[in-house]
Amino acid sequence: MRLLCTLLTIFVIDVEAQNLEKSRSVWVEQGLVRGKIYKLGEQQVQIFRGIPYAEPPIGDLRYKMPMRKQRWEKEFAAVDYGPPCVQFMDFHKNDRFSGPNMPRESEDCLYLNIFSPYDSEDESQLYPIIVWIHGGSFLAGSADTGIDMEAVARNLVFKGITLVTINYRLGPFGFMSIDYGDHVEGNFGIYDQKLALEWIQRNIKQFNGDPSSVSVMGESAGAAAISVLGLSPLTRGLVHQVIALSGSATAGWAIHRHGTNAWDMNNIADYIRCNKIIPEQDLKAVLNRESITAKTKTTEHCNLQLQVPECLLNTGKMNPKDMLECFRKEVNFSEPLFRHALSAELGVSKMVVDGQLIPASGIELVSDYAHLPLLTGVASREWAHKRPEFYEFWRYENMSRSKAEEAVKKLVYTSYASRLPGKVPNATLNLISNATFLRYMQDVDFNFDMPGVVARLQDLEADIEFVAPCQSEVDSYAKNGLDVFVYSFDYIPKGNIVEVDKRFYELFGDNQVTVTKKDASSDGYEITAFHGLDHAFIFSHGYSSNFQIKPFTKQDRAMSKVLTTMITNFAKTGDPSIEVFEWPAYTNSSAHYVSIGLHPKLIKGQLHFPAPEFWNHEAAMLAKYTLSESPLSDEEVSELTVEERKQLNAYRRAWWALWLFVIAVAIIIWVAIICFVIKKGKSPTSKPYDNIVVNRE
Repeated sequence: MRLLCTLLTIFVIDVEAQNLEKSRSVWVEQGLVRGKIYKLGEQQVQIFRGIPYAEPPIGDLRYKMPMRKQRWEKEFAAVDYGPPCVQFMDFHKNDRFSGPNMPRESEDCLYLNIFSPYDSEDESQLYPIIVWIHGGSFLAGSADTGIDMEAVARNLVFKGITLVTINYRLGPFGFMSIDYGDHVEGNFGIYDQKLALEWIQRNIKQFNGDPSSVSVMGESAGAAAISVLGLSPLTRGLVHQVIALSGSATAGWAIHRHGTNAWDMNNIADYIRCNKIIPEQDLKAVLNRESITAKTKTTEHCNLQLQVPECLLNTGKMNPKDMLECFRKEVNFSEPLFRHALSAELGVSKMVVDGQLIPASGIELVSDYAHLPLLTGVASREWAHKRPEFYEFWRYENMSRSKAEEAVKKLVYTSYASRLPGKVPNATLNLISNATFLRYMQDVDFNFDMPGVVARLQDLEADIEFVAPCQSEVDSYAKNGLDVFVYSFDYIPKGNIVEVDKRFYELFGDNQVTVTKKDASSDGYEITAFHGLDHAFIFSHGYSSNFQIKPFTKQDRAMSKVLTTMITNFAKTGDPSIEVFEWPAYTNSSAHYVSIGLHPKLIKGQLHFPAPEFWNHEAAMLAKYTLSESPLSDEEVSELTVEERKQLNAYRRAWWALWLFVIAVAIIIWVAIICFVIKKGKSPTSKPYDNIVVNRE
């Protein structure tokens, strides 16, 4: 086995050496940097990997905005990727391209990579730039995740694009929020991206990139991030176009809106201090994905921690400044098991409204600040690859109506409620749940059809988290008179989609077992385009983290050409039209989107209608105007902001005043009726039978 790995490594190095033309050194503001030039066919690509764009965010710079990188004295060799940022989920642990680099994860991770055309006869030529922001729930991923350098060269660079990919801080290092009462700090990972954009403006010409033509592109969480970068008043002049693949700043999972942020500093401290305990079944789920050695590792403290920082052993309340200093000096998140358990418990890291980088949330942010051209869309069925277990269906079984209703209710209470601008009563959410059930489940056979129920839940969740937010963002851009191009990625690969997962089983000890599943989809339902599938046609030849298209057929390669030509044309001209298809811009008076396949088609109406209409208008109206509101629990009240508590108290006072008024009126009416009856009984005219004479014999 070792011999085989050695031979494979030698082969990869040999192939790279055969394509290597020469090295190239250029001057940037920090000093001299050296990269490599490769030749593929008759074209050349210059690649610089692992350029630091900021000072390492360690020590006193932890949980702070990033600092510009200082000068270096010697030539910097940018020939390998920099360390990835600390991972809080293991999504990409076994990624074909970034997996080997993942063990180097570090807090010192703010590096970028540049892939640019190179012409030795004209080194002054400048090319439009695409800056790629990776996804991963703001918890995982890196600048090289799913990135096949050869595919990037052919799909993007050789179409006249300079591609820049960057690392940014993840989890609490990048998205922990700090509430000072009068303001909130956070978004460090987004500030990392902003600093990288500033670095690009000052230095990219040296790599033949055009700083006056910068398109930011991202997928999933990366798409939400670039959505913010395209809107923020702090990034004016740094970004010129936005390409959002399956993600939006208006999604409930993107920017925190109300209540206590799960990734708030004090909330995280409660889990570290053991004031809050992660449920045992969730800890077991984390351990089930770990090696035997990891499972048997002694954890002396709660929540799979090896130790509790000394500064948090004091159970007394700490002010934000002291708590932050404690985190900065002693809280390291060095134990992977704790990181994974905490992420499973708290969910997606979110951006926060800080009043500067992000001045507002939801549709208000887009309506007030949209000013750039936008290319955006979703996959045909974003969550089509989610397993029944995610919806707590652990085995194939007959489906009851009550189970389906409970699953729908859970999605409304979590995914949809987080999209709302404020907290709403449970009675309102129950009403929305009932309306949702009728819309999505009315024709399902609940006696037998578990796959049918799962498919509807997948669509429901995708509509809430991707389709409706995308459409609301599109409508706001169009209302502002901007060029907007909307798509649905509907292509089904001709090759098989093979899901690849590596797991540990007790029988095999610490040796991972590769588990593959062909055409990963709900049993009984054909595979459709799902979340992240388009990545496999842009950055690789059919691969994206945990799945591979085998074989990557001639038709699949043709699809890759269509998609990447649309993207690069938009980056270069602001128009994604291709030679065989003219793509008109979306307007509110002429709503349409493009179904992307080998032969693109123009579809009239909103994206995946009627889903956006239901979530953006009908459900929103119910949330806003429903009167049958039940009181909030004490736990729910504790999560409200000061302003929300004031509104709640005012509502309660008005509610009790209304009831007192009704009771008083009822008493008055009742007393009036009794008085009337008594008075009527004493009146002579009230005895009509007194004048009847009864004859007695």
